[in-house]
Amino acid sequence: MNRLTLFFILFSSLTMLLTACASQDTEPQGTIIAVAAGEQLFLEKALRHIPPRSIREDSIAAVSRYREQWIFEQLLAEEARRMNIQQLPTFQEAMDRFERQLMVELLAEAYQDRTEAVYVSREQAFNFYEMHREQFILNERHVRINHLFTNTFSEANNARNELLRGVEWETVAQNYAIDPEYSIRTAALYLPLSSLFEEEPELAQFLRVIGLTEVSPIRQIGGQYHFVQLVENQDAGSVPDLDWTLDQVQQWLTTERRQNQLSALRQNLLRQAEANGTITIFD
Repeated sequence: MNRLTLFFILFSSLTMLLTACASQDTEPQGTIIAVAAGEQLFLEKALRHIPPRSIREDSIAAVSRYREQWIFEQLLAEEARRMNIQQLPTFQEAMDRFERQLMVELLAEAYQDRTEAVYVSREQAFNFYEMHREQFILNERHVRINHLFTNTFSEANNARNELLRGVEWETVAQNYAIDPEYSIRTAALYLPLSSLFEEEPELAQFLRVIGLTEVSPIRQIGGQYHFVQLVENQDAGSVPDLDWTLDQVQQWLTTERRQNQLSALRQNLLRQAEANGTITIFD
């Protein structure tokens, strides 16, 4: 067995073990579509992990591909267990590293959840805005846009037509975008026009000439099909929509408070450890 095969088995077995530990108590029940290495694959689980676009294009083929990959991973994990891969130092080191990272992340979440002081009210956000109003004046044109790209012209055209018919942007993005999270997240932001599409100048030019709510033509760029829609426009010297601005202020202040609390937690833990003599630093 060459090193590449051994590494692949090690990686697959580690991934399978972590996945099994995370989902042991929440495994869905329903229609069984495969059994391999003593494990069952339910149709419901497969559908949750298959991209919606693949389901829409050919659900039978998508489920079949996922099932084949799942069986292959189960067999790899079984072979890894047979070879006692879990006893290798590299496996144990990786497990220890994942465990530490997960514990730190969960501790940070738990610490933030039980600390009410992190909450920033709308009134507090407005007071901050009033005190720093001049800092919110835009020094260049800002826009809020919808941007979507697909693998085929047909998908882009269908998405564009649905948007023109009034279908919600989130629905269009989920159904057609290669990266729906990007498309949905970007749609909520006011961004400087100068910072957009530096590597796609044709899209940037569309934003300079189309009107509000207008959707650009579709353009092929780098093997993908793009279009943009101008949702809102804020000229230089103006202030963004107040509700949107206060939303951003609340997010900024909340993030700052969380970071300050975590910094204080780190300092407290460090002082306690130094006082208890549990830290030794060697030059």
